[in-house]
Amino acid sequence: MHPFQISRSCSKCGFYAKTPGIEYKIGIFNVLTQDSVCTSITIGDARPDEYLLRVCQRCGYKWPERTVDSWDADKI
Repeated sequence: MHPFQISRSCSKCGFYAKTPGIEYKIGIFNVLTQDSVCTSITIGDARPDEYLLRVCQRCGYKWPERTVDSWDADKI
C-alpha cells in the first residue's frame, strides 16, 4: 500500500490532479476487482483495517493509500 501523499498521480494512467478524490474506508480493498470488502468490527478491536481510497478523476481507477496518521511498525 502506498504511503499517504496529498498529491499523487494515478497509478494506471498517470493523470495528476491538484484536488484528488479521497475517501476514508474501513476493510480491505481489492485492486484487481476494484471492490471494497468490509471487515467485521467487534468491540475491543484496537484498530480496524483502515485506508484512504484514491480515485483518479480522469480514468476512474482506484487504489488504497495508508491513512495520514498511520505508522510503519518495522521502522520503529
